[in-house]
Amino acid sequence: MGPTVKLDLTTILQATGELQHFLDLGAVRLRAEGQLPEEASEELIFSMADELEDHLRMMRDRQGSASIGDLRVWTRAWIDERLEVLARKSVQGGDRG
Repeated sequence: MGPTVKLDLTTILQATGELQHFLDLGAVRLRAEGQLPEEASEELIFSMADELEDHLRMMRDRQGSASIGDLRVWTRAWIDERLEVLARKSVQGGDRG
């Protein structure tokens, strides 16, 4: 069994340059959810962070290691995929005037 390293998501997002993209995704998700109490909004953002951390851990485990470049690619792909899902839901949800 290889060494385990605790992922520090904030540090990863800063080091990869993806922090703003993650925050933008959070803003889109919050808008899509409508008015939420502060506690629910925080829970949504923390659940996104947990999902991303799980994704990065899974990708690292699959590959055996991870460079900053790998983390950037994996993070951006995860963010882009979620933005696509939100866009599809928005269209399907009837953003028809």
